[in-house]
Amino acid sequence: MGDFWRKHYSWMSEGQWKCFEMLCDLFGGPHHIRNKVKPCGSGIEINEPTHNRLATFDFNYLTRAVVMAHDRAIRFAIEPSGPGLLRLVLHFRGSRAGRMYERHPTMEEAVEAARK
Repeated sequence: MGDFWRKHYSWMSEGQWKCFEMLCDLFGGPHHIRNKVKPCGSGIEINEPTHNRLATFDFNYLTRAVVMAHDRAIRFAIEPSGPGLLRLVLHFRGSRAGRMYERHPTMEEAVEAARK
């Protein structure tokens, strides 16, 4: 990604930047992120309109977000926000080991745990 975005979000740590890159990959580039990305502790957050994009199939943004999050060791949460909005919160974990709040499982580990 170009210098423009690095300058625009100069407050981001490397972990926050990795979260921003995931959002960009999910939505097809930074120009498709409609609202302001804000810090959220060591992560980032964005309020996103509740269109039908967050689904497991047909506009499979939800499935893609889950796979990307597990591949990149990023905690991805969907929370309530204002009217017609969802709050997307991302925190880079960067580790497969450690305490619950320090690690993020692989996709395979998450599938195995979910099927138990």
